[in-house]
Parts: sequence; C-alpha cells; structure tokens
Amino acid sequence: MSAYIPVLIWLMSAGICDYIARRRDIKATLFRRLIVVILGPLAIPLVFFTKTEKIIQGH
Repeated sequence: MSAYIPVLIWLMSAGICDYIARRRDIKATLFRRLIVVILGPLAIPLVFFTKTEKIIQGH
C-alpha cells in the first residue's frame, strides 16, 4: 500500500498543475504536459512562471 503513495502524490500534483494552468489561461501543449509528468510535484511552481495566453479581441 505504501508503494502507491508516491504515485498518488505524482498524480495529484499533475491535477493541481492542470487546475492552476486552466485558471491562468495557459494552453496545455505536449511539451508542457511532458514537463509536468517528468518533474511531478516540482512542476507546480513552474506554472506560476509561465506566461499567460493573451486573447486579442477583433477590431
């Protein structure tokens, strides 16, 4: 049972990263998703350093 705890932490951190990214209007690309998978919980602070996508309104 204790062997699953790191996996649960890794999955929860991915969910938290996804939630924060959606709230900040950051587009989820393949590269960004791979970074989250590789870094796990360490990727949460990186979400705050990512620039948000600016939506340009039509003239």
